[in-house]
Amino acid sequence: MDTSQFSNSQPHFEAIEQVDTNGATCDTFRVKLYGKLHFLKRLKPELAGDVRYQEALHKEFETGYRLEHPNLVRYVSSDDNSILMEYVDGETLAQRLDCQPDYFRNRKNTDKFVRQLLDVVSYLHSHQVLHLDLKPDNILLTRIGSDVKLIDLGCCYTDTFPDTTGRTVAFAAPEQLTGGVVDVRTDIYAIGRILECLPGHHKYNKVIARCTAPDPAARYQTISDLQEALSARRTHFFWPVLMLLVVVLSIGYFIFTRQQQAAEVTGPQKEIIIEKPETINAREDVQIVEQNKKETAPIEQQESAPIDQQETSTDVLGPIKSELSEEEKAFLSQPHLHIATSEEFERYKRQLDEYYKEANAFLNDTANFQRYPSHISYLRRYQEIIQRTRKRIEADEWFRPLYKSPMNPISSYTRKYKEALEHRAFVNGNKLP
Repeated sequence: MDTSQFSNSQPHFEAIEQVDTNGATCDTFRVKLYGKLHFLKRLKPELAGDVRYQEALHKEFETGYRLEHPNLVRYVSSDDNSILMEYVDGETLAQRLDCQPDYFRNRKNTDKFVRQLLDVVSYLHSHQVLHLDLKPDNILLTRIGSDVKLIDLGCCYTDTFPDTTGRTVAFAAPEQLTGGVVDVRTDIYAIGRILECLPGHHKYNKVIARCTAPDPAARYQTISDLQEALSARRTHFFWPVLMLLVVVLSIGYFIFTRQQQAAEVTGPQKEIIIEKPETINAREDVQIVEQNKKETAPIEQQESAPIDQQETSTDVLGPIKSELSEEEKAFLSQPHLHIATSEEFERYKRQLDEYYKEANAFLNDTANFQRYPSHISYLRRYQEIIQRTRKRIEADEWFRPLYKSPMNPISSYTRKYKEALEHRAFVNGNKLP
């Protein structure tokens, strides 16, 4: 950095370094004064001495000097052709979007940026100042903390400096482009355009559409209205997630209670199977015969069969009748109850794994966290896979009766398997950013 002095009005700078900001009317420099870095904005040599541009600088300094906000750059001093401001170590929003596009994919970072931007613009409006040139190049993000610093009040409108010149077409409201009356809604239009530049801006689609409405009357009327709309958007997102959580927990509780009930009823049955295998085999043979008879008999005969004939299957229980309660006897007497053999059970488990292969693959693929970047979209996709799997199960004539059987070891295995899958989907979904 060289040592120099720009004019008799500005103090002597210890060091000077030109900064390339591609300004149309001013050159910019990083200067050191009393050991502290500052930012100097000076009219280009060909424009120095031009009263019009000198007045624009004077207007910017007079407006900025009386303002004090943590997200607004501070103005220090000025002379006829330059303004001295605090130096902000950081980068513009445009540069951040180019160099770190994933920064704003983090919802906390986006919320912080939007909150600070709205706070400083609201502060300007409360002091009768319209910025009128809000754009990514006029928003700095500090290197430490990524805090917003709004710069460049050169195009601003105030009650003491009503004349304003300059705008950026891509972010200018229709009334600016046509020379109409500007107000706070003109800055709100530009904010909508800035939100469009952020990754994941679809989250703000409704807000952006209202901010950028061609008719100012259709926009948010104040920054407070815009802040309230964004707050309501976050609240509306919270309730569906909370309801989904309640539903998942309710399903888990229901499955747990059903398992407990199944364990209570099938507990004695499992003990009997171990102690009396020959009795159970006999009961299986009788039930299969009874089931075949029922399937081949005419419908009229099935409907008119006396209750005593339907309950004959209890006879196969033989000597163990005395060990069962009346409820257990009634349960085991159901003709349609199918107790799976070991071969059937193993075949069933293999088929169950095959049916839920797609669901397992979906849960194990961590790339799905990026493909479905929200709890709801992730779980909705998982639910679609499960529903498709269940339709295939419904169409399997061999597998369906075992899958739907309410009270046997196979059904218990199914419930545990489905519960494990749903639990993994729930946990994975809640790990998403």
